[in-house]
Amino acid sequence: MTPASASERGCAPRPENPDDGAVEFAVTCHAPTTCLPAGTRVFDLRGGPGRYTRWLAERGHRVVQTDLSPARALVASIVEADARDLSRWADGAFDAVLALGPFHHLTQSRIGTAPRAN
Repeated sequence: MTPASASERGCAPRPENPDDGAVEFAVTCHAPTTCLPAGTRVFDLRGGPGRYTRWLAERGHRVVQTDLSPARALVASIVEADARDLSRWADGAFDAVLALGPFHHLTQSRIGTAPRAN
């Protein structure tokens, strides 16, 4: 069996190696594939170029993607937002959150300004 190419998986290929990130993509897609029924409202926090946003939407999920740099996005439905302030969305607005790496961008000095849970 030949592995699917990056473009067949819905992943934006990288010019220097079109299959770069294939294992990470497959592993990351496993949980949503097995745990989320179609139509799930997914919040993609700091979704970057939108690989997973696009992949989830193609599978029938309703996805809102946020990022600090919406110009990088490959998808049109991105909302500029800071991960430290998500107050524009009501509690319960989403069924699942996809957060693939946004928290390592919060330096110790910025963590102190993040909203705290009650």
